Amino acid sequence: MSFSLKLEDSRILRGIIETLASFIEESEFKVSPKEFVITAFDDSMVSLLKFSMKKEDFDDYNCSKEFKISLNLDDLDKILKRSATDDTIEVEFQESEQKIKIKMKKRDSKRVRTFSLSLLDTDKQEVSIDNLQKIEYLVNWVMSPPDFTPDLLVEAIKDAEIYSDILNVKADEKSGLVFNSTGQIGEMEYIIELDDLPEKKIKETEMGAYSITFLKKILKLASITEKLEIFLKTDYPLKMIFTLLNGGILNYFLAPRVEKDEFEEEDMDEFDEF
Repeated sequence: MSFSLKLEDSRILRGIIETLASFIEESEFKVSPKEFVITAFDDSMVSLLKFSMKKEDFDDYNCSKEFKISLNLDDLDKILKRSATDDTIEVEFQESEQKIKIKMKKRDSKRVRTFSLSLLDTDKQEVSIDNLQKIEYLVNWVMSPPDFTPDLLVEAIKDAEIYSDILNVKADEKSGLVFNSTGQIGEMEYIIELDDLPEKKIKETEMGAYSITFLKKILKLASITEKLEIFLKTDYPLKMIFTLLNGGILNYFLAPRVEKDEFEEEDMDEFDEF
């Protein structure tokens, strides 16, 4: 049994793997007749994600049954970085060989480069985001071109890290969004008023404190993101949904910087995945 996936534009796959490899060592890839899915959490259990691409988002997709394979992301990243933006990438897997093959070919050339990567033999538990998806958020906003892009959040984070490794986020039903950080040398505050938010649902005031390190890493996807939707709830994970160019959805959850004993006992069930 086998599967094969083909993309004429290598940017999305390269961008996803490069981003994940910056904070996740290995991950499970699930390939089914309908979709390609990567689920993973980082070693510190602070963040969890699910990336999916439908069969229709690929230029060619052949898979007759569900496969689950685990790969070292750093090794895969090194291989994919050998591709150019005008390269076609094809991923092939033969169950009998226990490794994947990655073929790269320029669109105007017949020459093909082939790389292989062995699977990992891992007994990690299967990652699920089902419990997190059930959390009800009363605050969310959308960042999308041309006027309100994810780059605005990237700039706010760059400003904040001058003072701290924590970004405080507040959504206020009257004033809008407030990003700030505080350190020994001073503080930063960045305000986005409600009228400047083209798409939002802010029914009450919610806030949270989140790791700048993890936000910077996941926002490497900004350059290939068509739309970013962010969900905020006090003392709950920050939820980010990236809709990527040319297809693909990434759901990302980042745990807040609060002590566990601040949670109500029943609320802790929501963090089982972390």
